[in-house]
Amino acid sequence: MGDAPAQLDPMGYLDDADVELARCRAAHWWAEGLDAQARTTPLVLSWEAVRDVLSDRRLSPRCFTADMVANGLSAETAAQLTPLFGRHGDAHRAFRALLSAAFTPRSVERLRPVAAEAAGRLADGIAADGGRCEVVAAFAEPLPPEVFAALFGLPAADGDRLARWAAAIAPAFFPTMTGEQVTGVEAAAAELRAYATDRIAERRAEPADDLVTRLLEAEVDGERLGDDDVVAMVSGFIFAGAETTRRQLTAAVQVLAECPHAWEAMAADPERIPATVEEVLRHRPIVPGLARVAEAPFARGDLDRQPGDRLLASFLAANHDPERFPDPQRFDPDRQDASAHVTFGWGPHFCVGAGLARMELQEGLRALVARFGAPVVERVGEGTGLTAPDELWVRFPARG
Repeated sequence: MGDAPAQLDPMGYLDDADVELARCRAAHWWAEGLDAQARTTPLVLSWEAVRDVLSDRRLSPRCFTADMVANGLSAETAAQLTPLFGRHGDAHRAFRALLSAAFTPRSVERLRPVAAEAAGRLADGIAADGGRCEVVAAFAEPLPPEVFAALFGLPAADGDRLARWAAAIAPAFFPTMTGEQVTGVEAAAAELRAYATDRIAERRAEPADDLVTRLLEAEVDGERLGDDDVVAMVSGFIFAGAETTRRQLTAAVQVLAECPHAWEAMAADPERIPATVEEVLRHRPIVPGLARVAEAPFARGDLDRQPGDRLLASFLAANHDPERFPDPQRFDPDRQDASAHVTFGWGPHFCVGAGLARMELQEGLRALVARFGAPVVERVGEGTGLTAPDELWVRFPARG
């Protein structure tokens, strides 16, 4: 690795992000990159440096909330969609602690039968239609909301609405939005606020063993959460718990279509599924990276940031760092250390629902490999700000 940072070539990045990031990472652990507004911003590249940056409490993700407002969203909607990103330090720790209990390994395992049943039913539907499908609509989109509904104690029949809201909210997390997208996000957020408010009233009248009830009964610094806080928790996880998992499951099918031997290995030995999921997460993270803003003066090596300054942490570059993952461009389900990826972040803002997402990906693939041979991609739709296609047409060969 060289002594001076390279200048990221935007056209080279768009042409082949892996190649351009590898070029820059070979020069230095960070590069001179550009943010969505074409402002020069440091881009952190190496696996070690990305983990350091994400662990450093001098840096926070609160810029997400500010960017949403700058992109045209109301302050109310931006706060509603970033209940954890919008907090840092003690406030973040307190709210995260409330959610952590809902995502313990034991709690996640209680939801595995829900995911397995839903995945099996959706896979059976694909089989009944002859194995050809648009896999996002037929499988990846409807699966996460069913699990999310069980977690929060929402009616299972509302899964379609949850999926629709998640897709409508997604542009709020993109670097830029059109006026039409802003209008769509605001409308979905308003519908979601009304929906969550109704569910809160139901749980106050009739508590249950679900996350909405636990949030209503919890205290932060000796005080109960207000309705706005509970609405924000539900809203934030509509996106995090549905849209990102949908995209990652779509990416998994796309990756495995290119590696039919890995698909068949999982079918022959389902114990291989968790390791394959980890390698998918490392190899094809659907969130390429995240921004951080300095809350206090920050310095690491030759990179200095003052309060208000930003930097970008590249998950894609870190996950493909040859210093940490030998032969990083190769998809290898037998890779022993794939779980060291940073796809779920790292440090104090590590994704609280990572265990749930892993379980859903495992059960989704388990249902598919049990019923079908390796998928054949017939057409790939447009991409968005997340690195998975909006639509993916595949043919699943029937087994036996």
